[in-house]
Amino acid sequence: PPASWTGNVRGPGTLSWRGPTAVRRLRAAARAGDPLLVAEEYTTATQLHTPLEPHVCVAHWRGDGLDLFASTQSVGKLADRVAARWELDRDRVRVVTEHVGGGFGAKNGVSVDIRAAVELSRLTGTPVRVSFTRAEELTDAGHRPGTRTRVALLADRDGGLAAMSVDSHGDGGVSVGSTTATLAFLMYGRAPRRVRDFDVVTHRPPGLPMRGPGGPPMAWALEQAVDEMAHRLGEDPISLRLRWDGNPKRRALYERAARTALWRERPRGPRTGRFRRGVGVAASNWLYLFGPKARVELVVQGGELVARAATQDLGTGIRTVLAETVTERLGLPGGGVRVEIGDSSSVHGTGSYGSRTTPSMGPAAADAADRLRTALREHNPRVPAHGPIDEHVLKEALAAAEGLSVVGERGRDRWGALTPENDDLAVGRGLSGAVHVMEVEVDTLLGRVRPTRCWAGIAAGRIYSERTARNQCEGAVVQGVGYALFEERRHDPHTGAILTDDLEDYRIPGMGDVPETEVYFHQEGFEHVPGGGVGLGEVSVVGVAAALGNAVSDATGWRPRELPLRPDRLIEGIR
Repeated sequence: PPASWTGNVRGPGTLSWRGPTAVRRLRAAARAGDPLLVAEEYTTATQLHTPLEPHVCVAHWRGDGLDLFASTQSVGKLADRVAARWELDRDRVRVVTEHVGGGFGAKNGVSVDIRAAVELSRLTGTPVRVSFTRAEELTDAGHRPGTRTRVALLADRDGGLAAMSVDSHGDGGVSVGSTTATLAFLMYGRAPRRVRDFDVVTHRPPGLPMRGPGGPPMAWALEQAVDEMAHRLGEDPISLRLRWDGNPKRRALYERAARTALWRERPRGPRTGRFRRGVGVAASNWLYLFGPKARVELVVQGGELVARAATQDLGTGIRTVLAETVTERLGLPGGGVRVEIGDSSSVHGTGSYGSRTTPSMGPAAADAADRLRTALREHNPRVPAHGPIDEHVLKEALAAAEGLSVVGERGRDRWGALTPENDDLAVGRGLSGAVHVMEVEVDTLLGRVRPTRCWAGIAAGRIYSERTARNQCEGAVVQGVGYALFEERRHDPHTGAILTDDLEDYRIPGMGDVPETEVYFHQEGFEHVPGGGVGLGEVSVVGVAAALGNAVSDATGWRPRELPLRPDRLIEGIR
């Protein structure tokens, strides 16, 4: 949205619900020294996307068009943007993405590797491959901006939330768009609140959206402030969140988390000795987004069923989701559908960002299966109108329907969307939710934190494919641990040159850094959505670092306020 400028600071972007009331109450509490006012500042470092496959593109500019083989999160959208940029007819541009070795938000646009490959191929008339080195990937490919966030929470004498304010400054280099404070507006009911986002523009490389953009730094600040408030009120941290939070899906997760052995058997009271164990909790939410134009084509080819769409598998398992959705809908044996994705020449498929791939493509696949059943009944009346199709009947029907093609659509939500469709993106009704409980062991001599166990409760409605969904949620814990303990882009303060430009200086978690993780899915609350489920890739990462920070505070009695939790900071803080 538009915002004003003061020097190199843009903002504020403000959201307010009885904002003047919130500010008046907070200022009065500060003047009175109210012990139920928590007002602290929290910072996070710049986190790099670090996909193991760097940005890479092969471009072939032919006389009749352009072929691109790219590592992209949006096959169809990339073809649209390339055609517009180089003034080509859309049907003359073909983008192919067989597999993507990670992206996390860094591979959505016409990036430098793509522009260079296309221009060089146009000049030479030959295929050209451009691939980032690891140093280029860690410098030029985007990042999650560092933040400095001030949170103020005020509780009334009954322990209810009386006022909240969040002010956050994002350091996105040569870019704007921080939403850290904005996301805090959606947490903890309707108490008076004011949230403000600022962008601090510098000469460093530009940021990009990264898995749950704005979410992890928001949770790092807000969830630690909530934990501090629980301490001042003498209340169980989960019980306080349960009182403050009216979201029914998260309330179900709080109740489940409180019954876990990890929470019930946590240590209590001050801890001593070199190695100290602590358990922390954090809550989070995320917007429900989807692509209204999502399509899936089912084709009978060579006596078998082929599912096609111009979407891509970022590692989230959309191939599995499409195959399992069709087979379950038709009652087919496993392996009864071949999936072909990653080609912009197919019917429109949504991009893999905003946690919207599965809630967009899954319902379209189900609709395609229903349309196919209807079409097959015209070729073979023995195909049932509902329920599983006998294997022999199916073979006969497919043999008689060679070349048959149907296209399924995503369909509308029962109560419509919150926003109009905009470039195949809409905001749906309802928020997904998560609650993370993290156990750590703190070595107070060396300042090291070792996460040992994590319980991840996710409320995203119906789970299409449990195995791939668990994979996403476990990977989110890994990424959240990296954000909390290791990842920190460093730069020369005079020149802006990036110093952490390899995976020795910029550390990400290894196998020994990852906790044993249990994932629990709460599968209610999105019955108004086609398919009954929404995305979980982003909500599953938002609260991880905050839960780890609260666990460190529980173990040591010292409240960390800066990320990452480096050994020097921990030792200094404890002492």
